Amino acid sequence: MGNRRRARVIICPNPRCKQEIKEPILLNNLSTIPAGYYYACPHCLIKLNTYVYMRGRANLPSLFLTALGSTIMIWVGWLVWYDTTTWDKDIALIFFGSRTGEAISLGIGMKVIHYFLISLVPLLSGLLTFLRRRGKIIESHFNAPAGTKG
Repeated sequence: MGNRRRARVIICPNPRCKQEIKEPILLNNLSTIPAGYYYACPHCLIKLNTYVYMRGRANLPSLFLTALGSTIMIWVGWLVWYDTTTWDKDIALIFFGSRTGEAISLGIGMKVIHYFLISLVPLLSGLLTFLRRRGKIIESHFNAPAGTKG
């Protein structure tokens, strides 16, 4: 039980309400076409700025993926730089050549091009996840009624 996360408390932006919101409600707005939904204060039902509510740990997975992809990409860049400056290899030989028997072996027949492609997956997925969530947050902020914007 001591492992439970502490609930994030926000204050309702409505000047008449100003109550603490531990968990907002998800309100279905059937008066618009198409019907939409948004987070609302459980006391006065005013639309909440999604950015304020989701700001906490929403970007943690995308940050982790981007950092992982960047780390692998930096390592590949260092390996290419090392081989070109120390051994005078050309880029094609570095990316597509075998490294078996060299001081920096990549294991199981892997080539530098494989690590480069592997690094693109978490890097691009992390960036796209971040941008997609950011777009949704900005969109929900612009769609908020004028009185609820911060």
